[in-house]
Amino acid sequence: MPEAVRPYRGVSADDRRAQRRSQLLEACLDVVGAEGVAGTTAEAVCARAGLSKRYFYESFADREAVLVAALDAFFEAAREAITPALAEPATSTGERLTRTVAALVGALSSDARTARLYVESSRHPALELRRIAAYDEFALLILRYGLEVDTEPADPRSRLVALLLVSGTTEVMARWLSGDLDLDEQTLVETVAGIGLAAAELLRGP
Repeated sequence: MPEAVRPYRGVSADDRRAQRRSQLLEACLDVVGAEGVAGTTAEAVCARAGLSKRYFYESFADREAVLVAALDAFFEAAREAITPALAEPATSTGERLTRTVAALVGALSSDARTARLYVESSRHPALELRRIAAYDEFALLILRYGLEVDTEPADPRSRLVALLLVSGTTEVMARWLSGDLDLDEQTLVETVAGIGLAAAELLRGP
């Protein structure tokens, strides 16, 4: 029978493991912010976190795993940011879309580290696969709450429109974050929301 692991200074083994994982994820973002995705290695993350590689491999199989986990954490934060904007009552679809886009832009631009991870994710196969999967998740949210379209199940035309909105907005925001689009934040939000409103009108048409 395995010996029980005693708490250390009142902190359980599971809590210590969770703390180390959180340290490694923060360190991963720091390294991405400084060196980019290509320069993020297990060694660099451990050095930044002040932890040995033993603790890295306790939580992550390799550098790809920690990068994917960091990207997943970003998508979760983005989902939490836009959910209230989508769910709260609005006087119009345009108002709901505008505040949703504003919340998403805010989530993307609030941390330069996660912004760089997001922008560079398309250049890394494992991260790109996760980003594509996120397109589907966010497309359903936009359809159900933003465009108020029945998603049980969503017809192919509605899904096509939602995927175009999500993937197109993603590309626009990536370019804006990298400095390729010289627009202020308000203009970006209003333009993207206007495109979303036009898409809603298209779906409600004949």
